[in-house]
Formats: sequence, C-alpha cells, structure tokens
Amino acid sequence: MSEFMQVAVTITLALKFGQGEVLPKGIGIFLVIVICIFVLAYGRSWRPLAWLVPSELFPLEMRSAGLSVVLCVNLLFTALIAQGFLAGLCHLQYGIFLLFAGLIIIMNTFIFFLLPETKQVPIEEIYLLFQKHWFWKRIVGDGEQIGPNGKPSQPDGKSGAQV
Repeated sequence: MSEFMQVAVTITLALKFGQGEVLPKGIGIFLVIVICIFVLAYGRSWRPLAWLVPSELFPLEMRSAGLSVVLCVNLLFTALIAQGFLAGLCHLQYGIFLLFAGLIIIMNTFIFFLLPETKQVPIEEIYLLFQKHWFWKRIVGDGEQIGPNGKPSQPDGKSGAQV
C-alpha cells in the first residue's frame, strides 16, 4: 500500500508541480493526506520489522550485541536518508518518490521470497528454518562450527584435529 501512496504523490507532482504556478489548495490537501497515509502505512508495516526480524534471528547468546549493531546501522541510514532527501528532491524532483516506491517494492520482494515465516516457531529453532530454506541453506550450512584450524569443532570445544 505504501508504494501506491508514493506513486500517487509522484503522479500528482509530475502533472502539477514545477510549471511555475502555485499548486491549488485541493491538490496541496490531497498531497498532505496521501503522505500521511503513507507514513501511517509504513509505520504499521515496515518500520517495526527493523526491530522484530533481528530480535528473532540472533541467538540468545549474541542478541544484545547483534541488536546494538542493528540499532547503529538503522540510525546511520535514517540519518543519511534524512540528510540526503532534500538534495535528492532538488535533483530528482518528483522522481525521489518513485525511488522510494521502488525500494519498497524491492523490500516486499525480499521479504516474500527470502525471509522464512517464523510464526509459532520457538526462538531456539529459528536457525533450522534458515538451514531448510531454499536460498539460505547455502549460506548457513548445517550449523557446524569451524575450529581455528579450519576443521569442524567438537561439542567439547576442542577442534577436530588429532594431536
């Protein structure tokens, strides 16, 4: 829904903005309402995922460290977007809204195809979803830890090498 709001803003601005005329009051009100609907839709759908997904993905032993890195990256990119928005608006004009709509479509595609459903899965078994997933199983592997010599570690913490 939020990408449709961005496209509505883009079409409206493309047709009526930048022609040296003042926007009619009705179009201004329409744009404010559409942007408010976008903020509401984004806040109810995408915004919580920045907190929800990492909190389920990191194992308990490293969750606090992982979430602190997620927070730093999230705040960094929020600041970059906030600082670059006006420059992007000046250079891309109404196309900046198409850029954001395209990014939301990419996010939808990523979530649909690459994020497994975690509903009613205990947090200790989330890694099993990634081990069985068609894409992530190549990256995650079977969960076996590799020791310092490049061989699999044994459960007692010793490496697999024989001395």
